[in-house]
Amino acid sequence: TREVCARRRNGLPSRRTMCKADETLQGKTVGLVLSGQSYDATVLAPEDAWITKVDHAAFKESVAKIGKALAEGQGEADMRHLNKIICWSRMSTLVGLLTMWYAINPVSIFLLSLGTMTRWTIVAHHVCHGGFDKCSGGRYSRFKFGVGSLVRRCTDWLDWMLVEAWNVEHNQLHHYCLGEMSDPDLVENNLMTLREDKGPMWAKYMRVAFFMMTWKWFYYAPNTFKMLSLHELRRNGQTATFPADAAKKYAGTPVPERWLDRPWTVAALVGKSANVYFRRATFFTRVLGPYFVVRFVLFPLIAGFFMGRSAFFNSLISLMLAEALTNAHSFLNIVTNHAGHDLYRFEKHCAPRSSTFYMRAIISSANFRTGGDLNDFLHGWLNYQIEHHMWPDLSMLSYQKAQPLVKALCAEHGIPYQQHSVFWRLKETVDIMVGNSAMRKFPTKFENQSDLVD
Repeated sequence: TREVCARRRNGLPSRRTMCKADETLQGKTVGLVLSGQSYDATVLAPEDAWITKVDHAAFKESVAKIGKALAEGQGEADMRHLNKIICWSRMSTLVGLLTMWYAINPVSIFLLSLGTMTRWTIVAHHVCHGGFDKCSGGRYSRFKFGVGSLVRRCTDWLDWMLVEAWNVEHNQLHHYCLGEMSDPDLVENNLMTLREDKGPMWAKYMRVAFFMMTWKWFYYAPNTFKMLSLHELRRNGQTATFPADAAKKYAGTPVPERWLDRPWTVAALVGKSANVYFRRATFFTRVLGPYFVVRFVLFPLIAGFFMGRSAFFNSLISLMLAEALTNAHSFLNIVTNHAGHDLYRFEKHCAPRSSTFYMRAIISSANFRTGGDLNDFLHGWLNYQIEHHMWPDLSMLSYQKAQPLVKALCAEHGIPYQQHSVFWRLKETVDIMVGNSAMRKFPTKFENQSDLVD
């Protein structure tokens, strides 16, 4: 009984179900591979029976029709909605800044955290995807927002991550390689070291807690900058090589493939191989430096100059606590979108805007509770992750319109549509991170082969 419960919790088929996959053919017993934990599966588990029933041509046609209607319907209403959300985000930050000096208090800390998160996940996220390129008159253009100069970065979106780096890592690699090994945000792959760690479970949970409160500067900033560096090397026809000051046996040699898929953290910047993708000094001055100086030096100094010594320390501590909170809040809304035993990962790459591309956007993503601007604001508008991955370049208002249409479309075609509380998705994600469960591997044999790209 204990084994059965464990297998169900981990999303694995029961032994009885696995035994049914053994069939006798011409007097010989052939062990067939059941889907779930193998890309080479030859028999579909009950949870995957829907795969063979999808009419890819009809599904793609319906998706294209909905997407076209949504895109053509964007206009002044979307801009008014964007301006309202920008106002909410700015007011959160402003009230937090104006009250943090008086005393260390949860209201100021929460508002500072909320303002930081929503500026990224709602405003920058949708603008950088081009959601307002056609209806903002160029004011909120993905080709201008936060890029090109430090002034634009500080004005539009100042955070730990360099905007150009995030555009490459997120907009290109994550969105168009979703659930593949090339997806830089594939949690199950990125946390493989933790998953395979033989230490006590409580120690694993402690590491997850640390990651939740630090992940933006500890992991995301260096990893996105790494992806930008690799992107620029490839555009110039070059490959990544170990620098001359690396360990003697590595110096000047190409970086092995297994390193390229390895997540890059601040911890990797210590040691002789620290300058593999970029110089440490460049990273700290160009990427982390501006946000650190403005957030943790300039703001407290201003408060201290006008309000005194205690105001300086109250502001500094409030900003530090708000930073931990905004990391945790954004982790809750972002990292949990694509991890869980009920979501799929894939072996092969697929063509953009193909039927498989749209289907993967659905079965490798999870939505949270949707509806209502306040609810969506607190979720960072990441509660429409399925719709966002189907059509990345739409506005927030369009995703509110799209969600019931996509859910109905999935029901019509029998495609699983995952929507749960964000806290349930947190549990699913942590289980993946510590190795308590595994994502489902979509059987390559049952892919729509015409959509796959070598």
